[in-house]
Amino acid sequence: MKRLFVLLPILLVLCGCSIQKMAFNATADMLAPPAASLPTDGNNPMIALTGENDPELVAAFFPTALKLYEILHLQNPGHENLAIMTGQLYIMYANAFVQGPAEQLPFDEFTRQNTEYARAQNFYMRGRTFVLKALDARYPRFSETVFSSDREARAALLDSCKKSDTDALFWAASGLFGAFSLSPMDTEYHALVEGSLAMIERAAELDPAFNNGGIWEILMTFYAAAPDSLGGGRDKALAAYEKALYHSGGTSPSTHVGYVRAFCIPAQDGEGFDEHIEKALAIDPDTQPENRLVIIITQRQARWLKANKGEFILE
Repeated sequence: MKRLFVLLPILLVLCGCSIQKMAFNATADMLAPPAASLPTDGNNPMIALTGENDPELVAAFFPTALKLYEILHLQNPGHENLAIMTGQLYIMYANAFVQGPAEQLPFDEFTRQNTEYARAQNFYMRGRTFVLKALDARYPRFSETVFSSDREARAALLDSCKKSDTDALFWAASGLFGAFSLSPMDTEYHALVEGSLAMIERAAELDPAFNNGGIWEILMTFYAAAPDSLGGGRDKALAAYEKALYHSGGTSPSTHVGYVRAFCIPAQDGEGFDEHIEKALAIDPDTQPENRLVIIITQRQARWLKANKGEFILE
């Protein structure tokens, strides 16, 4: 009987830990379900975020969400979908609420802009790290192999990836490309470009329509900006643009804004600039409730480009 009383507190502690772990796992499952399991209609709970029409509200909420997901990840390090979602949110935050606003700062605020760009790079790479943790859990030594110089091993590994890996491949590569776009001379990023490009190209093979064609927008931007030696090229960029247009049905303003940045500005094509900016602005956010937030944010970028056309197109 004495032994039972001695064991009882230990059993209660263990039981409490088990219940706590179950609670954390249940919360993680709810907040980070597999991407394929999310409904595509209005019943998707993420629409509370992606369907918001007030970007400032989401911007104020985002840091809290990031730390909540990170805390849950620390409690559930083996929860792959939670790692992917945490990384995805960091990358989204870096793009929409750090880099985007920094690009629109007055042209004489170089110091502030560079500070924000450094923050964005930090968040991009942090998000990438979270996503790679999930891929490393699914495929032992994934990161080591993908970013090695052994191209045959990399190709064999990526060939073994499944359609269910598309979101992880996409976000891991997007994190690197986001950081790389802000510091293209950084040799650390250069060493990671080849593996990242292989990941997102494999993702495009697995699910060409992923993210409403957004996967091709990333490729268009990269191909247009990168030299041939890094896998870029104008013809590749144009082909990616056509695929982005096809998979989005022309309803994504970011496809048109991306075209302006990738082609019209470098070619000093003022007519094309105007045409694609107007196409981006003509899209009604309310016709796509699940994408309302990103449409509104992208149209803000389009209006800013339109208002500052003279800084980009010399006529």
